[in-house]
Amino acid sequence: MSALPEDLQKIVSDVDAVDRAAEGLAARVTDEEFHWQPDEGRRWSIAQCLDHLATINELYTAAIREGVKVARARGWKRRGPAMPSFFGRKFVASQEPPVTRRWRAPEKVQPRPRRSREQIMEAYRHAHDDFRQVVADCAQLDVNRATFPNPFFSLVRVKVSTGLHVVPAHDRRHLWQAEQVEKEIRQPPGTDR
Repeated sequence: MSALPEDLQKIVSDVDAVDRAAEGLAARVTDEEFHWQPDEGRRWSIAQCLDHLATINELYTAAIREGVKVARARGWKRRGPAMPSFFGRKFVASQEPPVTRRWRAPEKVQPRPRRSREQIMEAYRHAHDDFRQVVADCAQLDVNRATFPNPFFSLVRVKVSTGLHVVPAHDRRHLWQAEQVEKEIRQPPGTDR
């Protein structure tokens, strides 16, 4: 991959960082801990957090790719760094940890039925590899002009620049959530878990 503009390299570096965090987290827990759900099964396990990220990143990357194709077809050349609009920045910020507001994930990005750690981590890695390629594809394009339909609300169009920032922010959100589960797992014996 050739050198990316600094703003896009920062996005790739952010994804690299969440990759390392997810790999480290998955490596620190047993299979039982990986699948353990707090609150008697009412909250997501580490596995479910990572599976959700694999699923939503795959969906979101495919949507962003459509915006990239349109920008390329229309010849929209890069005019500056990827900068979300005011509302785009607010949305990106809403995805950052610590989580203060919880939303129910749409059905199509709910964690899949129990899968092995290997299956989940492979899907997670693949989704990020695909996303990195889309970021690279944006290097010469005006991602502040290009848009794509929101995969959950098709009447809403999202700037590609916003989408590129949302993916790592949303990953950090759910990795933070998964780390809270790990903290509960590590509570001293005899305390409620």
